[in-house]
Amino acid sequence: MAEYRPSTSWPHRMMSFQCRQADLNRLVMNYLVTEGYQEAAKRFMTEASVKPGPHMDTIGDRLRIQDAVRVGQVKYAMDLATRIYPRLFETDNYVFFHMQQLRLIEMIRDQKIEKALKFAQSKAAGFSKVDPRHYHEVERTMGLLAFDRPEYSPYGELMYYSYRQKVAGEINAAMLRCHEDEGKSKEEPMEPRMMFLIKLILWAQAKLDREGFTDFHKLDLGHADFEEEFRRSFQGF
Repeated sequence: MAEYRPSTSWPHRMMSFQCRQADLNRLVMNYLVTEGYQEAAKRFMTEASVKPGPHMDTIGDRLRIQDAVRVGQVKYAMDLATRIYPRLFETDNYVFFHMQQLRLIEMIRDQKIEKALKFAQSKAAGFSKVDPRHYHEVERTMGLLAFDRPEYSPYGELMYYSYRQKVAGEINAAMLRCHEDEGKSKEEPMEPRMMFLIKLILWAQAKLDREGFTDFHKLDLGHADFEEEFRRSFQGF
């Protein structure tokens, strides 16, 4: 019978993984630019001597549009996005649907019930042409009208700030895709690789926890200085 050998410790295995600092820098810059952290991206570009990538010049416009969505100024956000990317909503019907849905939600939030009903039934809203797979989303949104306090209804999560944030993230991603499709970027598409990596790390941490491993450093997303925490997590690679 072969001699049993205990598995190599997690820190040792991590030390054997080769990850160049330049690769980490590109991941961090990718995340900052994609998510719209303009000042942090400029500072990191200088400190790490890393190229900003093809979407750096779009951060300002994308931020204004996302901020408008986050405060409920959806029509303004749509008008601004259309001026910058005329074909945005023609090529991404699902984002258009969610923006229109959010417009309806904001009317309900402001208790403009008659206006909300008129808008929902209008041709411009586009709900009559929505993909059948998303009928339930229209139904849930219209369901808010049945309650005096819709935020406490079974569909109340649609009125949470987190839903605005979700739609803001969707239109940000759509604008990045549109920027690439219009040929304004000659480089490879900028996918949110940083977010994928973070999710992968969190999944790995949870799996190690379930299997009883304790000898590894956990990435703390609540750390005040995320950039420093991320660097510390990969120290020694």
